[in-house]
Amino acid sequence: MDENEQSLKQKKIALAQSEHAPTVIELMKDCIVQVPIIADTEWRTIVNALTLEIQSTMLRDMVDLLEKIRTGSLHEE
Repeated sequence: MDENEQSLKQKKIALAQSEHAPTVIELMKDCIVQVPIIADTEWRTIVNALTLEIQSTMLRDMVDLLEKIRTGSLHEE
């Protein structure tokens, strides 16, 4: 295994197990665009709903990934 790859893996594990993991989630929440789902056109409403869905999925995926790393998923690779 490459030294840089190992170092990155160690950093991911350290972050997931640290008190800073919730801060990463909060930073991601800060990046979420705050737009109302209902907009002035049907097209814009669809775009807003899809944007919200994509952002919430990414946030859930990050929370799940941090939890998996925290419980040892990177050690098993």
